[in-house]
Amino acid sequence: MLAASSAATLLPAAGQAADVVLRPWPAGHPTPALKLVGLDGQPWDLAQLRGKVVVVNFWASWCGPCVAELPVLGGLAQRPAWRGKVAVVGVNYKESLDTIKDFSGARSIPYPILRDRSGDMFKAWTAGVMPTTILVDRQGRARWRSAGEIDAGDTGLQRSIDALLAD
Repeated sequence: MLAASSAATLLPAAGQAADVVLRPWPAGHPTPALKLVGLDGQPWDLAQLRGKVVVVNFWASWCGPCVAELPVLGGLAQRPAWRGKVAVVGVNYKESLDTIKDFSGARSIPYPILRDRSGDMFKAWTAGVMPTTILVDRQGRARWRSAGEIDAGDTGLQRSIDALLAD
């Protein structure tokens, strides 16, 4: 299991970054489908990534903590040891295509951005907090959820991804 993830709830020493608090996916709550359209207009389906650990991040450009964690997510997406084993995807909450394209075009976001035009995916996957990040195992099951910003010094999320890869 992911015993290492429970360590993410410990308080950091003064001056250290806090690890993200990962909570188990709610028991008895099935993993919702995640079928959306990317910024390129192409359909995207979480089921196509079976065999990989998937980091799903719900965000919006007007959300300060969402913007602050973009480099962290980009680092996860480009980690050499995880190449071909871990996928990161951003799900934008209810913003226009032009807004998302302008925002992402001004940054180097190295993972796909999907549009949740209606907000239905946000409702199905999150507890209503933004940003929210969900870890999905290689069988396509949501396993862990974090509400709030992922700090640049975080190691708890990385340990949890490694544990899912080892499962």
